[in-house]
Amino acid sequence: MNFVQRSKETLKTETNHASKRRGYGFWIGCFALSLGLPLLLYYGYCWGLWGRSSLLLQYVFQCNCPAASEEARYPDTVDVIVPACRYVSTRLLPSGRLLYVHEKRLWLTSTYLLDLQTDEKITIALPKGLFYFLTDNLLYVSSGEEYILDWINGKQYPIRKFANWRPNAYINGEVNLSVLAEALGEAKVVFFINDDGTIVALAPDFHIQPERNFFIRRLAFPGYELNRVEQFLHENNIVYQSIPASFPGEAVSLDGRFIARHDGIYLIETNQLIVRAYPSRLRGWTSDGRGVIYSSSGPCLIRTNFGILDDTACFFQVPQPVLKLKVPEEYLLPSESP
Repeated sequence: MNFVQRSKETLKTETNHASKRRGYGFWIGCFALSLGLPLLLYYGYCWGLWGRSSLLLQYVFQCNCPAASEEARYPDTVDVIVPACRYVSTRLLPSGRLLYVHEKRLWLTSTYLLDLQTDEKITIALPKGLFYFLTDNLLYVSSGEEYILDWINGKQYPIRKFANWRPNAYINGEVNLSVLAEALGEAKVVFFINDDGTIVALAPDFHIQPERNFFIRRLAFPGYELNRVEQFLHENNIVYQSIPASFPGEAVSLDGRFIARHDGIYLIETNQLIVRAYPSRLRGWTSDGRGVIYSSSGPCLIRTNFGILDDTACFFQVPQPVLKLKVPEEYLLPSESP
């Protein structure tokens, strides 16, 4: 074999080795890319680099992201109060200082009151069924039987229907409005629950003589207007405390400068939107007037009837966190407007 022949064979061998190396490099690169892209997509979503508003990415990644990353997906004007994948339900208490939270972790559920100023969690066990916070410590429970519950000491105080309160409470099957107005005027405190239109009246000594407490529902009042209970209270000059709806359409801040709606916080004076809300529902203002609580049961990723069902149904609901939208600092300054 001469020198030229050997050189050709050596060159051919080296070329084959180089081709194999390039082939190995190509497949290694493809393998690394197949691993890297999902990781990049995952961490990019978790830390808010992209896909923040994508329901699909929320559904796929949200509950598997690091806990610390959830707030990173929102701007500085937003605080995450309850993580999306632990949220079951919430209620903002009348003062706006405490938030009742029902959450789950895996198969375990828990309930507590969250102090929105100190972040302290107060364990609380409440009855199942329908209940309303009248004050931060008193609840009206309507679950088979009605009673007032002081959750701090655990004591229950009976409360009667107005129909059973006095013999002349009803005349010919209809509520005696004059007797009702008189009874409400004698009460220590009157609550009006906006969610279902119920009046709850507590006597001055309701702890000692609970038989003087009573309630009456909207259905007992004549007429069909939704605001007929409020009209009755105003016409008879009854002083009452209004228990806001669980999801009010709008809520005004204590200082009267801002109004919160489902889409965000506005300046009352100019109706200017200063903080936009994420898709959720308004709960109400915090007690310090610096933020608004929003929550949502979660939008639907796929809603369909599959072409065979009578009604559409939600498949793959995407959980959402409980959020606090904060009024920007520049709007909290003493000046009228920034």
